[in-house]
Amino acid sequence: MKTRTLRLLTLLLLFTFFLYECKDKEADSLEPANTELSNQLDKLEMAPTTLEETPDIKLVPGKVEPSAKTVELNNSLSTVTQGNVPASVSKAAEEVSTSLTDAEVKALNQITPAQATKTVVNSDQVRSILNKATGDVKLQAYLSLLTAAKVDGLPDGGRTSGVTEGTASNNAAVEAGNTDDCIARANEKFEKTRERLDDSKAKDLDRINDAYNKDLERIQRNLEKCTGENSAAHFEALRQVGIKIANDALAALEKAKPFLRPGQYEYLKALINVQLLDYLAKVNELEAAKIGTCTEIAAIAKARAEETKNSNTARVEANYNEAIVKAIELRDKMIQNCHNQGSGK
Repeated sequence: MKTRTLRLLTLLLLFTFFLYECKDKEADSLEPANTELSNQLDKLEMAPTTLEETPDIKLVPGKVEPSAKTVELNNSLSTVTQGNVPASVSKAAEEVSTSLTDAEVKALNQITPAQATKTVVNSDQVRSILNKATGDVKLQAYLSLLTAAKVDGLPDGGRTSGVTEGTASNNAAVEAGNTDDCIARANEKFEKTRERLDDSKAKDLDRINDAYNKDLERIQRNLEKCTGENSAAHFEALRQVGIKIANDALAALEKAKPFLRPGQYEYLKALINVQLLDYLAKVNELEAAKIGTCTEIAAIAKARAEETKNSNTARVEANYNEAIVKAIELRDKMIQNCHNQGSGK
């Protein structure tokens, strides 16, 4: 009787131990989310992508401005009174007298601002006088300042660094059809991680598309602005600015005439006309300069915007693929642990 009881107790103990062992292994296989690998999958994110900005490629229009000495002289003319002739006024008259001949002074003073057409500016006589004034160190400071048009933001001819795209494995789910709970949990964890990475990638691509659309809007605005700044009306407006400066200076000179010494009036009038003719000649030069049509500049800008978009997309794809490769690596290690548990290791 005791022997039978002892045998029964022994069998019960063995059966209990067997059930305990199976339960522990089953519990382990059903809890991959509690492993360190699973936690790493939960925390896995795409590396942040710093998007490259598209340079603002646009035409910066040229301009013609009166020199500082011209502004000073014109301001001084308006302050001339009896017994008060500013030194800048006297000096300007003296410099003209030693730089231009009487015949040149007379020829200049026969031209009024209203008569300063393109034909007059381009006449041999005026061109000769302007060339002489341009080469004279004393008169150079009174001539207009020309800033040529340019295109800002042009590519530098190439990039200094490239983007290498990562490659995501096609091994999307090792043993995906396996019904083992441990392996199924590992694959489920991987799929959730991939969904999160897909969402991050989609958001980055949306940012890229938004930036690209804004680039196109800016390019269109620049095109419209460029077209206006290269129109005949734009250059005519520039000419009118120069004519107004000359008319204001001539009006001030007429008021100052009674207080000037003999000859000063003629020399100063000739200087004002030289300034005007030089100003108008430089406006003509700006108008004739062709550094690229507005549509050509817009085409370059669009190509660069497309290039930037593609480059940014490649960066996002590379970061996404790198994260996916890491996720697959973690998932595969989890599945390997499942096999190890199943073999009793």
